[in-house]
Formats: sequence, structure tokens, C-alpha cells
Amino acid sequence: MHHKLTPCTLAITALFLAGCNGIQFNTNAGPYVSDRLSSTLVREYTISEISQYDATTLGFVEASYCQDKLNERKASKTTLVRDLKVRTQKMGGNGLVVEACGTTEFSGCLSYMECRGVAYAVPERKGDDLPANAANTHL
Repeated sequence: MHHKLTPCTLAITALFLAGCNGIQFNTNAGPYVSDRLSSTLVREYTISEISQYDATTLGFVEASYCQDKLNERKASKTTLVRDLKVRTQKMGGNGLVVEACGTTEFSGCLSYMECRGVAYAVPERKGDDLPANAANTHL
């Protein structure tokens, strides 16, 4: 069977497509995906590794999490370090040294964890993406 596009069919199709112009689909996955991508742009270093570069210190970064209900996720170092990387990237940095992560008692929290670090702008060396002993950043 052979279908012909009539002027009427073309006009209806054009009107339908024009009516969909400007429609936006919103999702709450946007910030999550954006943060995941931002965190992959930042590499984690030790203090001795960062000293191999002519890195610029941008400042301190902190992240914390309070689990206040049983059905919520527990605090995790992996998640907090990812948050530190996102904050580092928002400061214009691409390197992070995690100084400390730990749990403590905190009023109203079933579990509470916080991490602190230092954000850096690390210049890339030609042909050297990572120092030989740089920390793995894949989560």
C-alpha cells in the first residue's frame, strides 16, 4: 500500500509540530547528573601528590550529612567526597586533597559524618594526565 502526503496531511503535521514548540521536560535528575559530571572533573590527590604540581590553593571545602530517619541512607565517605569535588569544581578547581572525614554524635541525627578538604587549581602537564601515583577518582 502506497501512502501519499496530501497538502492537508502536511498542514496538520506542521500545526502539530508548531504546537509542541517550546515544550520543556523538567526532571529532578538534572542536579544529580550535573553534580556527578562535576565531580568527575576533579581529581583527588594526597598532600605529597599535590606538591608535585604548581597548584594554586583555592580554599577549604566542607561537606556533611545527617541521617535523621531510619529509612534514609546512612552517611558515607564516598558521597561526601563527591560533594567536596562538586564544591571544588564550583570554585573553579580541578584538584582536591581530603584532609579528614569522620563520624560524630550530632543532635537529631541517627548518624552524622563530615569531611573537610582543600580545593586546588592544578595545571595540567603536557603528556601527563596524572602523576604516576595519583589517587583513583572513579566512583
